[in-house]
Amino acid sequence: MRSGEGATRGREHLHLHRQRWFWLVAAIGCWLLALRWIYATWYRGHTGPTWERIQRSGVVRVCMDATYPPFELQDAAGGFSGYDVDLAEELAARWGVDPEFINVHFDGLYDALLAGKCDLLLSALPYDETLTEDVLFSPSYFNAGLLLAIREDERRIRNTNGLAGRNVGVELGTGAHLEARRLREQARIPLEIVTFPSAREALEAVRAGDIDAAIAESVAVYRFVHGPGGMRHLRKFLTDEQYVIAMNPHSGYTWNMITDELVRMQKEGFLEALGAKWFQ
Repeated sequence: MRSGEGATRGREHLHLHRQRWFWLVAAIGCWLLALRWIYATWYRGHTGPTWERIQRSGVVRVCMDATYPPFELQDAAGGFSGYDVDLAEELAARWGVDPEFINVHFDGLYDALLAGKCDLLLSALPYDETLTEDVLFSPSYFNAGLLLAIREDERRIRNTNGLAGRNVGVELGTGAHLEARRLREQARIPLEIVTFPSAREALEAVRAGDIDAAIAESVAVYRFVHGPGGMRHLRKFLTDEQYVIAMNPHSGYTWNMITDELVRMQKEGFLEALGAKWFQ
């Protein structure tokens, strides 16, 4: 009898223990759902100072160093044009406001943003992980990394392994030069590096048939490949250099709005069309 009673009590204790755990887990789940609802409600209603200023004034202020075509350039009359200018104008149009462009030297862009002189930095700005505690960065809208350019009729070079035994042109002392050395010394691809004073001269040498391939930043490659025929580039980037939009650290709602629009622009083909416009 005692053994039977002990087994019964053990089962009852186990059942009670399971019930307690069930209600504890259920309570935690309800608490988390409530917290999520409270946060979502607060976030929808809390647009932040940057977005509130943009909506109140009807103007989004954009700082850029307008000396870097085709991304941004200011003409003698003070007008702005370029890839980044078109992107800023599109963002403003989708938000129902007007863009105001402010020309700032590249070294002073972050100071201008943090001093409140502008709402956004949109200036072929590379992502900088050392500044993530000081500013907010949008997702990338353009990759300015290195690409491998070859002649249109070249069929043997399908990836970097195809550079074995080939000569590759680079601009002396640049990231492209470092990447070519990395491929030769670390990836152990036996290639010959040929240096040039500029990326364009390296690309010209490929077109002329003097060398087999060239490594250069995507901006230079796009502009060259879309010029006179005879050249193309491999689709895969050798390195990444992501261009982003920067905001002050209290612009979480604005960051969310920019992120949503960049996703839509990518899906709608706007960014691709923008590249075709400025690099052809």
